[in-house]
Amino acid sequence: MQASKRAFFSRGGAACAAAAILIGSSLTASAAYAAPSTALAPAPITAEVQSSAATDVESLFAAYVAEYGVQKLEAVTVDAAGNFTIRTGEPAAAAPATSSAQSRSAAPETKQTDEEFKATVGGNVTIDRENVAGPAAAFATDVTNGQGYTLDNNNYTCSIGWNGFSAAGDPAVITAGHCANDGAATKTELTDSEEEVTAGGPGFITTGPLGTFGFSQFGGPGNSRATNVDTPNPGNIGTDIAVIDGIDTELNQLAKVTDWTTPADPKASGPKVTGVSEAIPGAKICKSGRTTGWSCGTVEAKAIFLVGGGSGEADDVRAVRGFSSKNLKSAPGDSGGAIISDTTAVGMISAGSKDGKVVYGVSIKDALAATDGYTVKIFLNAPKVTTTAPVYRKGAITGSVAGAPAGTKVAVKIDGTTTEVAVDSEGKWTAAAPNKFGTFDVTAATKNGYSTSETTEASIEVIKETLAVPAITAPAQDSEVAAPVTTITGTGKAGATIELTGDVSGNAEVGTDGTWSFTVSPALKVGNYAVTAKQTLDNWNDSKTVTNKFNVLPAAPAVTSPTDGQKFAYDQGPSVLSGTNIAGATVSVDINGVQLKATVSGTTWNVSLGEKLRTGQYSVSVVQSVDGIDSLPGTSAFSVSEAPAPAPTTEPAPVVPAPTTDPAPSATPAPAPNENDLANTGVSNPVMLLGAAGGVLMIGGIAFLLFRRRNSMN
Repeated sequence: MQASKRAFFSRGGAACAAAAILIGSSLTASAAYAAPSTALAPAPITAEVQSSAATDVESLFAAYVAEYGVQKLEAVTVDAAGNFTIRTGEPAAAAPATSSAQSRSAAPETKQTDEEFKATVGGNVTIDRENVAGPAAAFATDVTNGQGYTLDNNNYTCSIGWNGFSAAGDPAVITAGHCANDGAATKTELTDSEEEVTAGGPGFITTGPLGTFGFSQFGGPGNSRATNVDTPNPGNIGTDIAVIDGIDTELNQLAKVTDWTTPADPKASGPKVTGVSEAIPGAKICKSGRTTGWSCGTVEAKAIFLVGGGSGEADDVRAVRGFSSKNLKSAPGDSGGAIISDTTAVGMISAGSKDGKVVYGVSIKDALAATDGYTVKIFLNAPKVTTTAPVYRKGAITGSVAGAPAGTKVAVKIDGTTTEVAVDSEGKWTAAAPNKFGTFDVTAATKNGYSTSETTEASIEVIKETLAVPAITAPAQDSEVAAPVTTITGTGKAGATIELTGDVSGNAEVGTDGTWSFTVSPALKVGNYAVTAKQTLDNWNDSKTVTNKFNVLPAAPAVTSPTDGQKFAYDQGPSVLSGTNIAGATVSVDINGVQLKATVSGTTWNVSLGEKLRTGQYSVSVVQSVDGIDSLPGTSAFSVSEAPAPAPTTEPAPVVPAPTTDPAPSATPAPAPNENDLANTGVSNPVMLLGAAGGVLMIGGIAFLLFRRRNSMN
């Protein structure tokens, strides 16, 4: 275990002086900050292991797991005296021991109480729940950004820039490229933060392996030099980055930068890393490194700076793209150390001027672009599960994530299935509940790239959904329909069964189109009816009921002449209306608001108008009454055209008589009026014109009897 490794190394002994390695003394920027070190030999230690009665422990362990499961169990132990202890976070009170998929309707299985369980297993057994949260945590050394490491057989030291990932998602460390000595360096070891120079220690005290250098670039591609430095074009402009792969599995890499105020526990102080961006001139920045610790300043400017290469040759000059700062504090051994702006990773320490007034950082985004898909590990808040009420099958389980950067997802595991769902711009996410009933454990973790948050645990209950009330579409509520009624129709959920009760009883299935139909046998005759419907479906709660009340009336009589829509010439209007009816019915006719009694003969009726109807629009409504119950109306509409306009004629010119000298004619009295001379009314017979005005119709001098339609039965 990594924590025990520190014990292998002496914290006393001689301190090793850190000699500054300044490369390329003729360059504007001084050498990269890597410092030599001297490793200390470890002091041997011994350890004793106490054996126990494993068989007895195993039996007790098996009995406990069979009853309670392993979820909250930390350990089952036995001491030298044969005393057994079960350390568990399982609640002391008895509770239903249901599986995550068990339906709430099933009878729960009750766990044994502590005393019942101890009586079952026998022996001297203690159940300890005090401050026990569950399974024990494996010991691991936390590693923060800015901590130190040694390389090249512990001859040099650098600082961790950023904990991160390879393109495949494997743990990695991102640091300065010149620390890899153009690819010559291989293994690295983590150093003791309490013994670093910035913490007042001698430095160079290692605690165990860190990893192995992989890709590195210092200057142009392939660690190439910046040639022709005396010309306006300096040649290859590159970066300063290296990656350390094969990270020791006992190291717990954190998305955090240590500020060195708590060197005994580096993770206890310093900012979390929540993103990656460019260094913007004027922005406030801070750096963390194993030699000078924590210091802050501002980004002065973007820069291309030159650094002497590791060969020591005069023309071995590397051009690096990055930025400068005049108020950061840095020294050899800080190379690769993290540069952060608030909580955003912006770069790593690369070099500094000889006079110590300027520190140069390499842009992290530019540096990462040179790698094959390496990324910085960022801190993500654990998601919240906001759904607390029961949900239906495949219903929405909702949650939120605070401060989630773009592209963040939440990995949600329910009933053994993990699904990744997107986090929207408001930090909200939604996942689907299982397609079955019961209470299910939910685990959720925020993800962005290969960065993952801590896991959130919750539970949700999936319950049956209640079917919606079906609809009866025909006969409609409070409608009047013609007898006989042979079909009841409606809508519902596809696949459901419609149960009909009341004046009609039976079942109908809802089709895939959401409609259903029930054949009524025997058909419904004239009368008042009420039909009730509900729908049922497996794994759904039954719907509530709906009831339609309606009246069944005699069928409407037909108007066979004139037919509906018929048009007559001006002199060919009908003089008779006729149609069909139910035998024994009385028939009443309404034409343009004038009510007439029809003559019924068997199953036909007619009304004689005496003369042909003249020009106009006519509307006919016919009702038949059977046993005192009026039917639905039968209707028809027709028209009689206007007479054509007379052809124009040419009259001869008037003859003007010659003037005469005859005396003026004497006045002659007008003849007395004849009482038989009447003005022309436009009606040649006892039939008055029926037109759009709807005047009174008379036939053969007989006044038509007006009648009122009987009210239909309720």
